[in-house]
Amino acid sequence: MKTVNKIFLSLATVVALSACNNDKTAPEKAPKNPNTELEANKVDVDQAMKGMPTFSSPEIQKEAQEWFTYFKEGMKEAQQKAKLANGDQAKMKQIGKEMAEKFAPWKEKIAALKIKMNAEDKVKFEQYGTKIAQDIVAQARRN
Repeated sequence: MKTVNKIFLSLATVVALSACNNDKTAPEKAPKNPNTELEANKVDVDQAMKGMPTFSSPEIQKEAQEWFTYFKEGMKEAQQKAKLANGDQAKMKQIGKEMAEKFAPWKEKIAALKIKMNAEDKVKFEQYGTKIAQDIVAQARRN
């Protein structure tokens, strides 16, 4: 479940960072140094998702691919909604809530998937999820 939580955290980070970037009325939330400004709307989700590992069975591979594809589409949807919200904090909170609800059913699916995985698959899954979360946050900080 650590992977799911890290990925949800990265999703929440993108939504929150977009709120900070677009919120012109809350300068204390925005970074003071322009070199460290966070731009969630410029996060390249496709780039962050590169390098999915190969798992031990076609069934696990298929289910893992389904999850990561669903996550990627959800991230892109969250980015688009955050952009349209244009810094409106109430809208940003609603987006975060909607995304949490959208991804909630996957917690159980991922738990069931991990039961099927051998130890090596679990490590690959966790490492890939961690890589995605770290890449997304790093890109948001960089752009």
